[in-house]
Amino acid sequence: MPYFPDQMFFGAQGDLNPWDVRFDPSDAAFLSLESDGRVRFRLVTEPTFMSAFVVTDDGIGHPMERRFDERTLQVWETTIDPADGVGFTFALKTDDGRPVYRVPAGIANAVERLDRWTLDRSDVRRTVVPEWTRGMVMYQIFPERFRNGDPSLDAEGATPWGSEPGWLDFQGGDLVGIAEKANHLERLGIDCVYLNPIFTSPSTHRYDAIDYYSVDPALGGNDALRTLVDDLHHRGIRLIIDASFNHCHPRFFAFTDVVDKGPASRYRDWFNVTDWPARVIFRPHMLAADGYRDPVRYRDYMERFAATSGVPIEIVDGDGPAVEPTYEAWYGVPSLPRIDLATPEARRYFLDVAQHWITEYRIDGWRMDVARYVDFDFWPEFREAVKAANPDAYLIAEIMGDASIWLQGNTFDATMNYTFRQLILDFIARQTSTGHNLADGLARMYATYSPDGVASSQNLLGSHDTARFLHEAAGDADRLRLATAIQLTLPGSPGLYYGDEVGMAGGEEPASRGAFPWHDPSAWDTDQLEFVRDLTALRRFHPALRDGDLRIVGRWHDGIAFTRALGSDRVLVVIDRSPKPDAAHVTVETAVPSILWGAGTLNQSDGTLTVVPTSGVTIVGL
Repeated sequence: MPYFPDQMFFGAQGDLNPWDVRFDPSDAAFLSLESDGRVRFRLVTEPTFMSAFVVTDDGIGHPMERRFDERTLQVWETTIDPADGVGFTFALKTDDGRPVYRVPAGIANAVERLDRWTLDRSDVRRTVVPEWTRGMVMYQIFPERFRNGDPSLDAEGATPWGSEPGWLDFQGGDLVGIAEKANHLERLGIDCVYLNPIFTSPSTHRYDAIDYYSVDPALGGNDALRTLVDDLHHRGIRLIIDASFNHCHPRFFAFTDVVDKGPASRYRDWFNVTDWPARVIFRPHMLAADGYRDPVRYRDYMERFAATSGVPIEIVDGDGPAVEPTYEAWYGVPSLPRIDLATPEARRYFLDVAQHWITEYRIDGWRMDVARYVDFDFWPEFREAVKAANPDAYLIAEIMGDASIWLQGNTFDATMNYTFRQLILDFIARQTSTGHNLADGLARMYATYSPDGVASSQNLLGSHDTARFLHEAAGDADRLRLATAIQLTLPGSPGLYYGDEVGMAGGEEPASRGAFPWHDPSAWDTDQLEFVRDLTALRRFHPALRDGDLRIVGRWHDGIAFTRALGSDRVLVVIDRSPKPDAAHVTVETAVPSILWGAGTLNQSDGTLTVVPTSGVTIVGL
């Protein structure tokens, strides 16, 4: 007879091989509170097990469901309502019947006196995201290149609309133009517009803000933002804006004061000046050696910088970096002095900025640039300030890679999911991976975050910081359509980059920041446009595609099949990239399947549904 009720759940000692069974109670991906107060448990294991249980200290085993079962991992989940203070462990059984026990110390032969986690609801993460963000369709706009609605606002020397995009060249895009094309966004099925920075700045990208309280006059100013918000809200479309609180332009009032007054400036602690006075040491003869692609053009840039920034330039001979600011700057770029948000006064200023645009202009949230480069303890205060102004505001971080620590319910709601982009690039654009690789990658990606974090994170194919997907796919429009189909049917918030809906091309920035071809409708890929409109409409009609549970039910060299289910709404998606798609044989429960979208054939026999997509993607109602 066991000494403890939960000592050996399977009635036998556990196998002591070094099984890979992962659980971290401090991570919302593994343990979190649901909105109804229940607790969700998750394990990530090697692909070895046929069953898993959460075992409470009364000896009761709560079965876990195998959510993913791929070549390299399994993901197990259950949601239960245990008493606060209960102890718990995990019991698993291998495919060949061996018991395995997982306790806080690791794999164990049995559960002993100190071998339990204790459930304390006050310590369990709760990841609550705005309901409207779950599975929303997002549309990213680089304002300077979307639409020139008021040519009178154009910068002096602006190049004609549709010119080859350059680093420094303006083409006249503005917020007036975005409002003019709100019908296009509505017809496209957009739920939320994400604007790259709009604050007053001398650059096209505006990540170097001069004034965080003013919309750039070249974009139409503050009134144009107010008009745009009203117009979009009238159409049921939300709007979020983008900013960097990590760096600014040298003409930002605080840095200007530092340059003018030196160590006597009241703002000296807002920045990290390593050698007074704040200046840029410039060694023109070292530009080529340091790898600058166009030394002549960079010299011209430095002359303009000296004339417009107010920062002294000290030209010197000898060895050293070609460009050496004596103040900390983002990646050493002299026009981007880094703001030290560990300084209380600087922190208060930017928290006020965050609230101002929420309360005064009714924006619906923030996309925060280079979130990894900002002191981590700033973000909980940022969240508190924004959510105090509007609890329904959306907060998304630019994180390239694992965003786990930012998605624990106390900082951001979501991340720009560049991991998703990598998976789709490899499978569709470059075709260097297989459907098996894609299934493994998706399982790992979705197991990395809580379900809420997954539901509202931006699944993007490209952005202002990357080459466009069509460029990555060597101009193959069929690959863009297939990637768009995956993007619009997997869990998360599909993020369309402006112009992708009409097949815009462009390599690495600035080529990816071209002008939307309103001036040349003949350049539009109208098939891609209708494709996007059809799929966003399908998402609205089938809530399972917006916020349904995911199950991968098939994977082969050139394809993948998965289901989405929400209540009685159940959908099967079959994707195949080969010129002659293979037949997908999937085991799903369905009475009378029907093709909802795409072309293909169906055959049902003995619980197996066979789908042959004839155009790369078939969506089936179950």
